[in-house]
Amino acid sequence: MAEHKKKKTKRVAQKKISREVAKQELKKSKKIAEGYASDKKKTAYLIDEAIRKSQKHKGLLRKCWDELNTMIRMVRAWVKGEYKDVPWETIVWAIATIIYFVNPFDLIPDFIPVVGYLDDAVVIGLAVASISTDLENFRKWEDARKTNNV
Repeated sequence: MAEHKKKKTKRVAQKKISREVAKQELKKSKKIAEGYASDKKKTAYLIDEAIRKSQKHKGLLRKCWDELNTMIRMVRAWVKGEYKDVPWETIVWAIATIIYFVNPFDLIPDFIPVVGYLDDAVVIGLAVASISTDLENFRKWEDARKTNNV
């Protein structure tokens, strides 16, 4: 009975989190992200918070965890000045996504069992779709660095 109730709660939450709502939430975070992108120390702190949270909730994020962590690594490499071949708009979208993820009181607060990270997953998926080419270029850059450092 409890499992049925969890599934129903999850379906209701999924209906509430449409792509349009996710886009609106991401746009709100984008304005804040522009300020972060201009302050690399602030961004570095955000990255540390995102890494801690993603590690802690890896199981809940299993469908989008790899993509989120690629985004986090890309922003971290950009902050360190190691990866420069990325458009400003991509960095801002990635930071906006990370801000949304780190915020525990977003559209569906993270402390709500079962569905608390559902909105985060939708926002992450939307961002990944928007910057997928740049994420793939970053992965290739990472692979090349690994190959050259071996």
